[in-house]
Amino acid sequence: MTDRAAVAVRFDGDVFAVPEGGAGGPGWGARMSDFLTDGSVAALCDELARLTSIPIWLRDQSGEVIIPVWSDGDGGAGSNGHPWSIVSDAAGRRRAFELVGQRDDGSQESYAVPLRISTGVLGSIVTCLPKPVFSGSPGDAQTTRLQSLRRSLLLLASSVCDVCEAQIALRRRVRDLDALYRLSSLLTAAGSVDDLIQSALDLAMQVIGAEAGSVSVYEDGHLGKRDPVARALRGLSPAWAADTRPLTAGGHLRELALRGEVVSVHDMVTDPRIVDKQRVEAEGLRSMLLAGLLDQGRPVGLIRLYTRGLRHFTQAEGELLKAIAEHLASAVTKARLRRMRQDDERIQQQVRLAADVQRRMLPRSLPRVKPFDVGAHYAPSFELGGDFYDFLELGGHLGILIGDVMGKGFPAALLMSAVRASLRAHAQDQYHIDEVLSRVNKALCRDTLDNEFATCWYGVADPHTLRLTYCGAGHDWPLLVRVPEGRPVEDKDVLRLTADGMALGIDPTQKYPKGMVQLQHGDVLITFTDGLHDATNFEGKRFGGTRLRRSLVELLVAEPGASASRITDSVIAQVRQHSGLSGRNDDITVVVMRVL
Repeated sequence: MTDRAAVAVRFDGDVFAVPEGGAGGPGWGARMSDFLTDGSVAALCDELARLTSIPIWLRDQSGEVIIPVWSDGDGGAGSNGHPWSIVSDAAGRRRAFELVGQRDDGSQESYAVPLRISTGVLGSIVTCLPKPVFSGSPGDAQTTRLQSLRRSLLLLASSVCDVCEAQIALRRRVRDLDALYRLSSLLTAAGSVDDLIQSALDLAMQVIGAEAGSVSVYEDGHLGKRDPVARALRGLSPAWAADTRPLTAGGHLRELALRGEVVSVHDMVTDPRIVDKQRVEAEGLRSMLLAGLLDQGRPVGLIRLYTRGLRHFTQAEGELLKAIAEHLASAVTKARLRRMRQDDERIQQQVRLAADVQRRMLPRSLPRVKPFDVGAHYAPSFELGGDFYDFLELGGHLGILIGDVMGKGFPAALLMSAVRASLRAHAQDQYHIDEVLSRVNKALCRDTLDNEFATCWYGVADPHTLRLTYCGAGHDWPLLVRVPEGRPVEDKDVLRLTADGMALGIDPTQKYPKGMVQLQHGDVLITFTDGLHDATNFEGKRFGGTRLRRSLVELLVAEPGASASRITDSVIAQVRQHSGLSGRNDDITVVVMRVL
């Protein structure tokens, strides 16, 4: 037979036509020489030929013959540096006949056993047998011997293919691990998120052999609301990039990918799932591999790879793309978290600066207006709080302000600053305390929203007459403890100062009634915000007014002459003992004034 004729592959009477000199066609890519190491397969063919006196040789899928160098006895290497060489089909055939001392006179018929693996035909093991072999008697010894030889060649081919398959699987695994290692290195070295995405797309295209690709990412918080935004493109025209319409009706393939499937489209031009075929043809694309970027099941985006020729993507290639997509999704999420952490650190820095400003707005020192002794404690639940207190010196009189703005954090801190500034401004030029609260209330109603308001208590104590005049605006009622002479303090000695009006910022027409009380030596006035009453323990029980009164009575029984600071510290200690490690839900502010 000529070198380019069809070789008959016969077994048990069946005949299969396999093109000689390149079985499997040029599309298979892999060659037998890619799997040769020490040339043992070619050498085994030589030994079988010597043993059976029948020419046997190993042919590559390109049509060339592989011969061992060391089987010729010199133990050296071929011109390619390997213990095997590649010669033409004619030279290999001639050598095989010479090896067994026969002439290639045309009386033999060629039989080839293909070496077929998952990627195609690598080559074949070829032999020449006498033509009458299939017409001989079944019991004929020569026929039996030749059929046994054919079966041996089939078993040898099967063993060789098994080894090659194992090598292919190993090479794929090494390729995949190398790609993921390189991806990890790229993700570590990449600066911005866009650089990271571009690097991952380039790597995916390289290892899978795609000619175009794209990565699109959902913007933060917009999954399902907006289409993903293209963040990386390779081998695609600006027109393709600008067209955000899905290729399938309702984005069917996209939804499959976002559910964790790897979607392979062999021919986008004929696939019925592709509805915009004109756009695909205009771009010159044929096959597509699509995977979702998923981080712990949460969709982050999509990665698409395209080829301009028809391509059957293997399962291994799909798994590799999925692994790349998972790594990329995790990296994108971490980059977003890193950016959010940086933003949070900047915000925290601003919060710390604002908290420092807010603390400077509180009194830096306690007033010294005899016979009044004053103590105060301020503890915001966050760095910024909505509580405030202040002391005013009003022509020798002592003014005490305490307030609580609705809410916490930045909004409460800003509103607290406005309320405190307004109260100080009006208190300086207005003698009547009820008018002070009325003016502040009108200003707050004008400048704030309906859900923004503040509670406040304002009192002025005369050091000469010991008269205390006060007004409340929706604030917790202060307590006044009378400390009698000659007997211990009892519950009946704890009074509530109840003059009160509506909170500031709700009704601009609100009037605020004044209260007045004559202080006595030894009296203790304690004002506080609702965070004190609302402090809870692990069982959810509030500290409440009863515990506050009891703690005051117990302290003044044990220490009748306790200072204002001592009383303040004792109350705060009782609150902390009640709450334990359960945390603070609200700001706590306490101001104590004692008449010495």
